[in-house]
Amino acid sequence: MKNIGNILLYNKLITFIFQHRDISNGIRISVLSFLILLFLLTGCNSKETYLNEIDSQRVDSLIRVLEINDRTILVKFGYDAVTAIKTSKGIVVVDAGISTSLTGRYKKLIEKKFGQKNFIYVINSHGHHDHIRGNSIFEKAQIVGHANCRNDAPDPDINRDTLLSRSDRIVNYYDRQLQHSDPSTSEWEDNFTQKIRYSGSYLDISRNVPLKLPDVIFPDSMNLRCGDTVFEMICFGRFHSNSDILIYVPEIKTLFVGDLFSKYGRPGRTNSSIAGADEWIRAVQWIEQRTDNIETVIDGHGQVLSTDDLKLFTDYLPVL
Repeated sequence: MKNIGNILLYNKLITFIFQHRDISNGIRISVLSFLILLFLLTGCNSKETYLNEIDSQRVDSLIRVLEINDRTILVKFGYDAVTAIKTSKGIVVVDAGISTSLTGRYKKLIEKKFGQKNFIYVINSHGHHDHIRGNSIFEKAQIVGHANCRNDAPDPDINRDTLLSRSDRIVNYYDRQLQHSDPSTSEWEDNFTQKIRYSGSYLDISRNVPLKLPDVIFPDSMNLRCGDTVFEMICFGRFHSNSDILIYVPEIKTLFVGDLFSKYGRPGRTNSSIAGADEWIRAVQWIEQRTDNIETVIDGHGQVLSTDDLKLFTDYLPVL
């Protein structure tokens, strides 16, 4: 991650120059001129993509497009996942990925598949950064989410350095793992996709790319009608996050569960308390009323689950 390291170094040098009053204006101008030249020569300009040509081709080759039905596609890259549903009013997207660079690629694939560019809504299953950072790629779409999404979203104005440092550590970790992985294995693919995901996140933070947060919010439940398609949403309560919602689309018989659970009903509880139990019960009852019309369950990282996985999860809840 040479380019990412350069960006961080340049930021520190510029800050140092302007914080020290004993440095003359002439020296400041000379040093800044040198940094700008170095910045351009190393490829760290506004068009820098953090990927060389080979890695860019690898990324494209590892993006999977799954046809869920004739109106729904799931686009995934490792643990990054975006689902697009074609309605008579336009395209609705569920979750938006971890970075603008990757989501920009997903958007082009969706446009090509559906033959249109009319994105009208992006629904966030919850406010964690790996589900919302790509929101801004859908410039004209309204963002929909739970009222607590804004609280769950990372605030770059408050903890930018912490976010950069954390992302840098993750990128370096997967970079080291890649060096010990066989390129022909699924282990190498997992390490590569994770490195690329967090590299893109780092780049967004370092460039101060603003987070586009939900502008259509609800506290409990909401039905969103898009012509011939309805998106029924309900708050699940505090579980994986403070903003978890379920999204049910009866016309395509699909339920989106975010990071609430994964294969075999494994709960995704990471920041929860028994205080949310009443909402869990309400949400389970809501699911049970719709179970007979659910054929596909999709989680927040691109796993296509079964109704058996769903039942295992709802059976687990009373003992949590």
